[in-house]
Amino acid sequence: MIALISGLAFRIIESVRSTGNVYAKIVYQNEVILMINLENNDYHIYDTIYKNQINVTLANQGVFYVPGKTTIDMAELYEIDEFAKDNQIVGIKVIVEGGKISVAYQESPKDLCEFQRPTSSPLMPIVCLPNELVINVYTDMQTDQFIPDSILEWYYVSYY
Repeated sequence: MIALISGLAFRIIESVRSTGNVYAKIVYQNEVILMINLENNDYHIYDTIYKNQINVTLANQGVFYVPGKTTIDMAELYEIDEFAKDNQIVGIKVIVEGGKISVAYQESPKDLCEFQRPTSSPLMPIVCLPNELVINVYTDMQTDQFIPDSILEWYYVSYY
């Protein structure tokens, strides 16, 4: 009963704090590498050592390739994803569709990350531990916070 009431309370708080804007921040190895507006697929690539490993060529279709640790070669991905094969992409395929974000492909021992449902809720992050990737959703940000100052972003990630 307590869990049910707590879950309902969190949902109410989430809807009250919501601004109508939905953004996803992708974190790889404890660094924010990409931020995506889930409404229109606008994105911002952060200036990190991983920026050259992010492929946003198909961003207008809602397809993003981000880095992620793998334990085998990418032959399996190349069999099912011609774009990844043609561009020699190694990493994780993220899909934004219908205002929600999901992982379409990643390589890990049990591929559990792919089985997580698409999300647009801050209460349901996508966590890919073997790949060292986390996708957090934010619904309480204003549009002018979409591309934050890198110093403020560092402060926010470091202290909150």
